[in-house]
Amino acid sequence: MKRTTLSFVGRANPRSRGGFTLVEILIVVVILGILAAMVVPQFANASQSAQTSSMKSSLQVIRSQIELYHAQHNSQYPTLADLNAAWNVLTSRTDVAGNVGAVDGVHDLGPYIKKMPINPFEASESVADTAAAGVGWVYVEATGRVYGVMSAAMAADLDVDTVNTVQTY
Repeated sequence: MKRTTLSFVGRANPRSRGGFTLVEILIVVVILGILAAMVVPQFANASQSAQTSSMKSSLQVIRSQIELYHAQHNSQYPTLADLNAAWNVLTSRTDVAGNVGAVDGVHDLGPYIKKMPINPFEASESVADTAAAGVGWVYVEATGRVYGVMSAAMAADLDVDTVNTVQTY
């Protein structure tokens, strides 16, 4: 009697199937969930950190350009009214007295900044002499100092310098 042998190429057992068991899939899902729970809060903090960096960078630019204005305009800082007019004296050409005009040989100073900066926490470019909701920047006309505006709770959460960087409401 002749014997025939069956060969199963690539399988040890003819009844085994490829794939994962339910337990293996659940373990992978749980591990991915744990990793996601650890990573997602870090991205939320990165967003607030980016906003803080953006505001500090804008403050540095504004302050340096106001000091340049001060040096070129007979030691006079721009007035709050000038800044409220869409930051006009910093975004336009001016003469030594601070009058806005076209390039004509008289209005040969500036512009100091290209566009009005937006405070990322208040989503506003407005300027006032005191901090309030919806105001982007506080300007102290006597000293030429500019501060960002944000709520006191937000400043405490972000541990932002409320002496040099922001004024809170």
